[in-house]
Formats: sequence, C-alpha cells, structure tokens
Amino acid sequence: MQRTLYLFVLVIMITSVTIIAGCQGESNKDTFPEVGQRLSESIKQIDKQPGIVLTGFAADPKEKLYKVGIEYNQSQISSEQLKQIVTDYLSYAASNSSTSNNWEDMLKPYQLRIEKLGDAKKTPVIAEKDIGSTEINWLFE
Repeated sequence: MQRTLYLFVLVIMITSVTIIAGCQGESNKDTFPEVGQRLSESIKQIDKQPGIVLTGFAADPKEKLYKVGIEYNQSQISSEQLKQIVTDYLSYAASNSSTSNNWEDMLKPYQLRIEKLGDAKKTPVIAEKDIGSTEINWLFE
C-alpha cells in the first residue's frame, strides 16, 4: 500500500513538473513578429485621422525596437491630440493581438519609438518607451 502511494505521488510530481515546464516554454515564445504585425496592420488607424499626412512602420528584432513614423500638420493637431491618436492606435493594435488586449502589457518587453517624419531636423523623436516600461515619454519641442 505504501509503495502504491509512493508511486502515485511520484507520477503526480512528474506530471506537475512536465505541465509547469510546458507552460514556461509557452511564455518564453518570441512574440516580437506577431506584435510587429499587429502594429504594422493597425497603422491605418493613424492614417484615418485628420491632419495626418504620412505614416510609416519599421521593426528591429535585434534591438527589440518598433518605430512608428508620423508626419502631421501641426496647425491641425495639438500635442495632446497626437498623444491620443497614438494611444488609440496602440490600443487598437493590442485589441487584435493574441498576446494581450492591453497595449502596455503587449509592448512591455519591447522598445517603442515614435518619430516625426518630414521636416524633423530639430527633434525627430517625438516619444519613446523603453524595454520593461509601460509608460511613453513624450519629447515635444
């Protein structure tokens, strides 16, 4: 009887370790390509906004960096409106993602850089988010 109990406990432990190892392997899956695809496909959300002239998207997997380029008419879009446009875009991208429905969680393992396209000689970077952070640092002139 004691040997049967010992074998039962051993089987439960092996099963538990196998399940835990499988779940951890799933969480280590590289989601960079999927998140990049969601961001790239969702950029059309920005294009639809009045005052947006041009948008672009790029990704650098080595740096775990996503770049979003935006050219906009500053006489039609204020800094606060631009923040809202970018936040809405990120939320839309996350809503279509299987990794997370929250853009902060979706982008936490990655860098994000919002760059000004067009005449961006002074400050081409509008905003940045570092790896591990959930906040966007806005760098307006």
